[in-house]
Amino acid sequence: MCDSLTSTQQELAGVWRCGAIVQPSSTVRDLGVIIDSEMSFRLYINQLVSHCFYQLRCVKSCIKALPTDVARTVDNSIVSVISRIDYCNCLLAGASQYRLNRLQAVMNSAGRLICGLNKFDRISRVLRDRLHWLTVPQRIQYKLCLLVYKALPGIGPRNLADFCQPVSSVSARSGLRSSTHGDLFVISTATDFGRRCFAVSAPLAWNRLPPEIRSSQSLASFKSQLKTLLFNCID
Repeated sequence: MCDSLTSTQQELAGVWRCGAIVQPSSTVRDLGVIIDSEMSFRLYINQLVSHCFYQLRCVKSCIKALPTDVARTVDNSIVSVISRIDYCNCLLAGASQYRLNRLQAVMNSAGRLICGLNKFDRISRVLRDRLHWLTVPQRIQYKLCLLVYKALPGIGPRNLADFCQPVSSVSARSGLRSSTHGDLFVISTATDFGRRCFAVSAPLAWNRLPPEIRSSQSLASFKSQLKTLLFNCID
């Protein structure tokens, strides 16, 4: 059978000339993130949401019976749930709103648990005013902009810096008005899938920032101004 197939057909079928049959995998795990063949992160988000809700249920079952000082320690463990949502979250840029809403549901439940709210109490302003938490889409935007800010002066990884090219450095676009505003060059792509890559999503997020934030002199100042800007967008 192998002899009757062309080399391309053998590769597509996972059959190699050495006689070993290698079946392609639909998912792969890298640094704890499950990446599926469609880059939808469906399995990763499903696993993350399931783990977070399990941890919240365990905390909820005992938090009311704990002394105040111990309850504060439990609150810190709830915050660790949010840290899991933030882990590698820039990979979710451009993900479907349905999947982001599932992660937001985890944050809403954690916020209600910390603040002692009921299931149907409004939570958006509580997350902003009391807990100072950004929404999931804003947290992704925050991470993208932070990576760009670090990459431009060479603080961040070199491979990310290669995707953060100022418009002024592109000879064909150096005369554009955007080149004087400090905008980054955004590569053109014809698909929604292509717009999810860092080379597109990160420059787009950066270009939407006001010039005064992009020109921040220190990392602490940039993070503070960026978070304030995103907080003001929360209803």
